[in-house]
Amino acid sequence: MRRLILVLCMVTSLLACSRPAPTLQPTPFADPADEIRAVVTRYLDAVYHGRAGEAWLMHSRATNQGESFDEFAEVVRIAAELGPRIEILQIDPPEIRGDQASVIVVQRLGPRVSTYMFRLVYEDGFWKIHNPRDLVPQP
Repeated sequence: MRRLILVLCMVTSLLACSRPAPTLQPTPFADPADEIRAVVTRYLDAVYHGRAGEAWLMHSRATNQGESFDEFAEVVRIAAELGPRIEILQIDPPEIRGDQASVIVVQRLGPRVSTYMFRLVYEDGFWKIHNPRDLVPQP
């Protein structure tokens, strides 16, 4: 009997180890507004630190269909040169309308203060930046 229990324990362990790991789902924020602000913050961080690939993955499908990655990477390269001089002053509470949202970001580059509206869409279980090309400040 003791051997049977030991064999059952070993088989159970082997089965548990042989199963593929469960796909981790992001933990939803308690408030969608917090999630949207976090997405915009991560996006700006990626752009202003030259991580074009990461920022590209945060775009909606429609945004990426309308632009080439190489052109986007060049815009991110320019933005990254300015990044250390850009100060994010404020990210307003987003306006959410179903699967679409917009949020105002205020930032400073030297003496110039600029306001940008980020548009987002909820796609494939995530808030994605929609049409970001207009949002990179020009020197």
